[in-house]
Amino acid sequence: MGLRRVCLLAAAIAASCVAVPAADAATAVRPPVTWLRGEGNFTKSHRHPASIDKIVVHVTEGAFWGSVRWLQSPRAHASSHYVVGRNGRIVQLVHLSDVAWHAGNWQVNAHSVGIEHEGFTYGPDGFTEAQYHASARLAAWIARRSLLPIDRRHFIGHADVPAPGGGRGGSSHHTDPGPHWRWRHYLKLVRRYAGAQRLSVTPLVPAGPLRGVVPWRAKATGGVRSVEFSVNGRLVWTDRRAPFAVPAGLNTTKLGNGRHVLQVYGVAGPGRYDIARTSVVVDNKTFALTSSGVRPWTKVRAKVALRVRPWGARAASMTFRVDGRRRTVDRRAPFVFAWDPRRAPLGKHVLEVVAVSVDGRTAVRRIPVVKPRPAVKPNPKPKPKPAAPTLRIVEQSVVAGQELAGLVVWRVGVTGRPERVEFLVDGLVRGTDVAAPYTFGLDAAAELPGPHRLTARAVGPNGKTAEASVTVSVPEPESAGSATP
Repeated sequence: MGLRRVCLLAAAIAASCVAVPAADAATAVRPPVTWLRGEGNFTKSHRHPASIDKIVVHVTEGAFWGSVRWLQSPRAHASSHYVVGRNGRIVQLVHLSDVAWHAGNWQVNAHSVGIEHEGFTYGPDGFTEAQYHASARLAAWIARRSLLPIDRRHFIGHADVPAPGGGRGGSSHHTDPGPHWRWRHYLKLVRRYAGAQRLSVTPLVPAGPLRGVVPWRAKATGGVRSVEFSVNGRLVWTDRRAPFAVPAGLNTTKLGNGRHVLQVYGVAGPGRYDIARTSVVVDNKTFALTSSGVRPWTKVRAKVALRVRPWGARAASMTFRVDGRRRTVDRRAPFVFAWDPRRAPLGKHVLEVVAVSVDGRTAVRRIPVVKPRPAVKPNPKPKPKPAAPTLRIVEQSVVAGQELAGLVVWRVGVTGRPERVEFLVDGLVRGTDVAAPYTFGLDAAAELPGPHRLTARAVGPNGKTAEASVTVSVPEPESAGSATP
């Protein structure tokens, strides 16, 4: 090759190359490459990208252009797919679909790509950063194209190639790339250019005590293909498609209150996995029902209005049954159910409400009532109409000085004919009941610790009112550290 041709080639390569970008911003994109076809020092083939299982790193043992000319010469009986200069320029001599003669071992040649690097195996100058970056960017593109793992089993030096007659270094027992080649630095750059990440999996759940149904996801990196989700060592879900999550979430109501261990097990391939655990605390309130409008074993003759209130969780639905037969379903508060006993047979009947919470729990309220025989009485002598009783609150189920805890049923006895009874806590109306027995469920856990003034106010049809108040207290809650795990 003449000097003029060498100069023209050098100018063409310089024009086609650009500065190597920072590794942080790089992706698995083919770098600029100048195509200089060899003169037959290869085997024509039709290799598929998946058939490539290794990248072999070589050192030219000479200057860039002299090495390129030699690998193009038929007298060399050797070739390489690529040559990388010390300034980062890249020349390609053999198509990736063809077999280059670079490793000194036909089996390795048939399934590998050879990359030569300008320099000397034992030269004190080593290799430049531009050369490392250009080669790593090229190798990352090949690895992603062939789905090649980026490790020392699949990235080898010429010195690692088995020799046909025994030993290493191919048929000529080469020792390149030698002691100055920085394998760890090189593979780190290849992974960065390929966008590879460290294999890891992390469980993601809301912070703090968990109640009801909460989202449960897993953050996975490094090519994780499936994630198993376990609670206290019991597998509950396997997701094989990112983003990895339990579709229905974690239903904490299926677990007891207290501490539990959540585990995620991410698998990227044979022998490549990661396990991570986190400890969570479940603190669900009891799901229960209270009712007003009719007491158990009440004798009923006229229409009954049963009002039901859920506690501990929001109700998604309530089903009203009479003697086991469904009458109606309500899915929105206030939950009020009516039953007319006039067409029912005499005797015992059971009013039943089955509630389902938004997190899947069930609560049942059963109220037995009796439809009596109609009484036959002689016509009584007319009596003077008694005076209407005075509107007055005569009793309360809470007493002065009482310490409140949990769900407290506040029941009020009233004389007279009130239109409603209002329940006030520290002067604020918290609830109203319009039918005896006048009751209100007070959740003490929702109140601030300390004294509180409870006032029951009966309001008559003429606007007159009657009140009675007591002072109670809510104790300080027990510290979270005293809970048994």
